[in-house]
Amino acid sequence: MIKFFRKIRYDLMTRNKTSRYFKYAIGEIVLVVIGILIALSINNWNETRKIRTSEQEILQNLKSELITNKIELEKIYNSHLNAFNSGITLLQLFNTDVSTIPATKLDSILAEFEMSRTFEVSDGYIKSLLASGKVDYIQNSDLKAFVGSFDSQVIDATEEIIPMRKLFEDRLWPLIDGKISSSNRIRYLATYSIIPKGSYTSSYIWFFENREIEDIVSNIMVWRKDLMEDEITFLENINLTIKNIEKELNQ
Repeated sequence: MIKFFRKIRYDLMTRNKTSRYFKYAIGEIVLVVIGILIALSINNWNETRKIRTSEQEILQNLKSELITNKIELEKIYNSHLNAFNSGITLLQLFNTDVSTIPATKLDSILAEFEMSRTFEVSDGYIKSLLASGKVDYIQNSDLKAFVGSFDSQVIDATEEIIPMRKLFEDRLWPLIDGKISSSNRIRYLATYSIIPKGSYTSSYIWFFENREIEDIVSNIMVWRKDLMEDEITFLENINLTIKNIEKELNQ
């Protein structure tokens, strides 16, 4: 097409038809510009398609990692919920007659109360996404914000476990050592069932008459309740994000 215009332009120039020559010259320029714009448009379309393909892969990997975290966090929450319910049972037994309750039963309740599993987050892909800058491939602003704030959300959902554990380690356990058998409590947990039975029977009458122990248990319960509420909030955010990812993938 350009050669055709060029021939016409040459003929017009040799025939001294200047005005028509300029018209055809302008037409040739317009064609060149249109060709460049089309080429740029195709190139931009190809780049957009590549980014969209990368985004789809990113969202699939992100969804997979979030599902892993969801499953693990649900296990942790259920463990803490069981421990919380055991704590309620313990508090109801203070200043009551526990002499008729088998020590083995009380051992199992206290052992369940002492459970404080830590959430082991899976965030390798999210960290690599942030480090590489490919998080910018995500078009959905809510999803991008979630990825950017993921680390702080993990901290918010787990930080209460530190002061709660300190109450166990610094207050409760030193107070009851030698009076409430550690071996008899620990062996009720499936992981440590191989532990032999303790050499003495726990003094639970003393335990449930002790006001300091009651206060420590109450304080532990407060921290555990806060921890569980933060875990639920994080779980809700994860579930919502998974749903948003699925919507993006189905578009």
